Amino acid sequence: MATVLIVGKPNVGKSTLFNKLVKKRKAIVEDEEGVTRDPVQDTVEWYGKTFRLVDTCGVFDNPQDIISKKMKEVTLNMIREADLVLFVVDGKNGITKEDESLADFLRKSEADVILVANKTENQQKFEREVKPELYSLGFGDPVPVSAEHSINLDTLMEKIIQKLEEKGLDLETKPEITETIKIAIVGRPNVGKSTLFNAILNKERALVSPIPGTTRDPVDDEVFIDGKKYIFVDTAGLRKKSRIEPKTVERYSTYRVVESIEKADVVIIVLDATQGITRQDQRIAGLVERRGKASVVVFNKWDLVEHREKRYDEFTKLFKEKLYFVDYSPLIFTSADKGWGVEKIIDAINLAYSSYTTKVPSSALNSALQKVLAFTNLPRGLKIFFGLQVDIKPPTFLFFVNDIEKIKEPQKVFLRRLIREYVFPFEGSPIFLKFKKSR
Repeated sequence: MATVLIVGKPNVGKSTLFNKLVKKRKAIVEDEEGVTRDPVQDTVEWYGKTFRLVDTCGVFDNPQDIISKKMKEVTLNMIREADLVLFVVDGKNGITKEDESLADFLRKSEADVILVANKTENQQKFEREVKPELYSLGFGDPVPVSAEHSINLDTLMEKIIQKLEEKGLDLETKPEITETIKIAIVGRPNVGKSTLFNAILNKERALVSPIPGTTRDPVDDEVFIDGKKYIFVDTAGLRKKSRIEPKTVERYSTYRVVESIEKADVVIIVLDATQGITRQDQRIAGLVERRGKASVVVFNKWDLVEHREKRYDEFTKLFKEKLYFVDYSPLIFTSADKGWGVEKIIDAINLAYSSYTTKVPSSALNSALQKVLAFTNLPRGLKIFFGLQVDIKPPTFLFFVNDIEKIKEPQKVFLRRLIREYVFPFEGSPIFLKFKKSR
């Protein structure tokens, strides 16, 4: 699929333009400079033509800022790989040295560029005061738009399609692949989610830094393996709500993490092996379980654990004790930084997703139920007549009983264990239960 990149200095309206073109609020938009850190992408469809649109970080020129340097590296690498670049400048206030610096790089990279002048609500002022100086950037006629007010976006889209077709790129909308697995990568700040994300994709796609909170937007990318399409989403780190100021970018990013979990089929819960399992790790895993998502648990930074060769059993026991409510999840030990164990993740995802979408025959369920009930003491007066699986994603079972009030947590634990041990293991997937009164 053709890739179109939006670049420009901070706060020229790149994210607003991105959101308008993809017709959804996906990139975070704030007046604060540098709010977008990770590239955010989505598919744009326009009159039967399709391309991938990527909103990049603002390209900073402060060499002292480690985050800015890293963002610049990521953005410049993506410029070299893109089919087309939308170079966005401020059509209201004119160009700056930052614009000129980026224009110089774009010319040297030989990128195919469309110059977009945003914030041109006052067309007369733009034509008279700003447009003449834009020609000095060396990209010909600028396309004036107002992303905020959706002015002239059709003209921009026509220009994009024309440029891409001139390059011989196939833009025809393709039918969707039959099996697509969506995976969210979640965890506390700085446990190595972005490094793991990049290791799986085998390229530097998310912004990786030792500073907590580096990732703000969920970042997604696709991998095709053996005919399956995997969409990976690297999310911002989740902190306790009490530590997050209301009405901040971080609070909005937290909402987006929850949204990413809800849209995912499989969630990779990343833990820092050097810190064990914290209360916040438990909260995150609980959130995944309550949302009914398949899961894989990863102990990352395994290379930093002392005497690690002898400690697999110790960490497995820790996982079973502290994350007992998701102990059905495959457990993987990785060093994303060194690439250890990363190759096992796709297999674990496939296993979890297969369980997540499995439906078992009612005959197998009820045969196991009758056998186990024959030697099980239920609460006095409780009768479980029969059960059936009524849904997948997650596997959901309906049991017919004589008294729903007598179904407490121990009975639910008993039924889930019965299903996993005697019917199907559902490794990597939660099991939801429903009950209906019957005589």
